[in-house]
Amino acid sequence: MPAHRTTFCVLVLFAIAGCKNKQEVEAAKHSLYDTDFATVYSAALDATRELYPNLDDAPGHGAIKTAWHQVQFASNDDDMASQSTVANGVGPGTPGSQNANAAAAGMPTRLAYKRYFIRFDVSVAGGRPWRLKVVGHAAEWEPGAAMPTELHGIARPPWLDGRTDALVVAIYKRIKPYAIPVKEEIKPEDEVAHTDPGTFKDVPPPAAKVLAALKDTLAARDMTALRAVLADDIVWSLGGGTGADVAMATWQADPASFDAMAAAIAGGCAADGDKKAECPAGAPKTGTYQLTLEARGDAWKVTSFVRAE
Repeated sequence: MPAHRTTFCVLVLFAIAGCKNKQEVEAAKHSLYDTDFATVYSAALDATRELYPNLDDAPGHGAIKTAWHQVQFASNDDDMASQSTVANGVGPGTPGSQNANAAAAGMPTRLAYKRYFIRFDVSVAGGRPWRLKVVGHAAEWEPGAAMPTELHGIARPPWLDGRTDALVVAIYKRIKPYAIPVKEEIKPEDEVAHTDPGTFKDVPPPAAKVLAALKDTLAARDMTALRAVLADDIVWSLGGGTGADVAMATWQADPASFDAMAAAIAGGCAADGDKKAECPAGAPKTGTYQLTLEARGDAWKVTSFVRAE
């Protein structure tokens, strides 16, 4: 076969594959699932764990939350998780290193570059037929930073949507026989509920606004927004643990802490004077957490979140 005909056939095959992938993505985005909750949830959990193994699942709430996973670029020399890349960045004299001259000259090597992370909130909502919601989050870490910063708005990286679609399709493939097409795309961001500050009637209005926003922040796992409401000297351990950045790093290593914080808020909050509020109110029971907010200037900040012993 002439070379030009071979090239043409290859291009056609790629085009067909691309169309099929696009059609599958659209089908996944426009589907509900008419089967038992357990079937849909198990498929979502298995597909998510296969791609992002570190996660927390709460079947009772139909929720799956992955931990932050470093973004991998298998075909990109800048993949910081690639062993070959790390080896190439050791310094001058490393065989095959593209950074040897730069390192010898005292210039930053690839190891000093930014790193990117991704995580997902997956939920099975509604009633039969069930609705699958997948929300992707991206974060960026820069050299010298204590922790990654979540990216929002125009800062959202272009690869986030593609990886979110990939997870949606991975789940869809497992339960495709139960899929029911719908006209409108399932857009989880359109269904995000915002807590009414009026829910917190027993605290000053400014504190109520912070608690309402904090409740939504915990549900969305928005680490940037959470850090903003923490006092720099927050106490997070009765053993003497203090400091917001250390607290955030500790909690992210054990995401159950965020659920405990949400549970403390759900337990009811009450004012302790004009410039202090506690959740739950009063002396906490042994083994349970209590969250404290205090007025710091014009803002209310979380000043303590510790477990009673």
